[in-house]
Amino acid sequence: MTVQLITTFDELGTLQDSWNELSGESPFRSLEWLATWWKHYGATKRRHRDGHLEYGDERQLYVLAVFEDAEDIQNCKGTLPRLIGVAPWYLDCTVVKGNMLRWLGSGEVCTDHLTLLCRPEDRERVATEVAEALTVQCDEWDRLDLNSVDADDYAILALAGHLEERECIVSRQVAESCWIIDLPANWEEYLASISKSHRKQLRQLERRVLDSERVDWHPVANLAEFETAWPVLVDLHQRRRRSVGDAGCFISRAFHDFHYELARRMLDRGQLRMSWLALDGTPAAAEYHFADSRATYAYQGGVDPNRLEEEPGRLSTILCMRRAIEEGHNQFDFLRGDEPYKAHWRAEARTTHDYRIVPNRRLARLRGRVLTFTGDVTDWVRTSVLGR
Repeated sequence: MTVQLITTFDELGTLQDSWNELSGESPFRSLEWLATWWKHYGATKRRHRDGHLEYGDERQLYVLAVFEDAEDIQNCKGTLPRLIGVAPWYLDCTVVKGNMLRWLGSGEVCTDHLTLLCRPEDRERVATEVAEALTVQCDEWDRLDLNSVDADDYAILALAGHLEERECIVSRQVAESCWIIDLPANWEEYLASISKSHRKQLRQLERRVLDSERVDWHPVANLAEFETAWPVLVDLHQRRRRSVGDAGCFISRAFHDFHYELARRMLDRGQLRMSWLALDGTPAAAEYHFADSRATYAYQGGVDPNRLEEEPGRLSTILCMRRAIEEGHNQFDFLRGDEPYKAHWRAEARTTHDYRIVPNRRLARLRGRVLTFTGDVTDWVRTSVLGR
């Protein structure tokens, strides 16, 4: 096998088909999501939420692509090397913290369910090759930060274990949970699974509002409908967040532009699940979701803060969950964050972990000790991944 370091945007494009094949349909792991993130967040000049530009720190693509050499493929003489694994990272170069490897998609975008991209049967050998490359070929990094890794992610567990074998310091701590509903075969079965009081509330809403002529629901199916829905989503989200004293996600120009471009790409892929709900002819709620063949991912939304007593958010969630069940999805994934409403819908918490890994190099270890002293990692307790 061969590990190739990808450092330019153009090189990423050459991997699109094989990359997406390894992503397992996940919208967050697709090259569309991660390359679009790099386009909007990877520049040296970074625009903050208040609109000001920050200078000084640099970001460098640092994607490790694992290829199976042609000579390793039995009975396939003349076959080109086949991509079997991808570590979707970038190098965040800072004066104080040094060079930190992070997930593409990090920061305010909050990309969930990231991992080493590979087929299940290749996880062990891909993890081994990436660990070898990090400790033998690549000496630019001072720390590997992998945030919000699913607790049962074997590929990352294997990578951390192999790095610990190579004398890296591996730290891991519990992070925010992802909240997931395992969907039944139909809506009535779901209602039967929730509390009696919640079930009564939802049925009353359905009879009183959803079954009336007051509601118009607009799922996005084409570009024209998207262009109508997008400003509705942004307006409702921003108004709701401002009503509770928060600036709102879309105040960030990078966040807005990333998602506007990404949503159009996901629409082309058939993975966008965007909708808005009107009550009495006026927009009252909007949802910005994604999907693959097995799950709907509830990413972002907004409601009219002046109509909260009419429960537009709950009405919109009912319609989106019904649609997910009708599409045959097994899960409705509320993604990262421990907001109380998720448990109210009978979602279950799935643990995620933050990993911090420091190589066995003097300067990297020194930086790690300085950061610990300044409080950056004072809450971290070293855990042996091999002894998990």
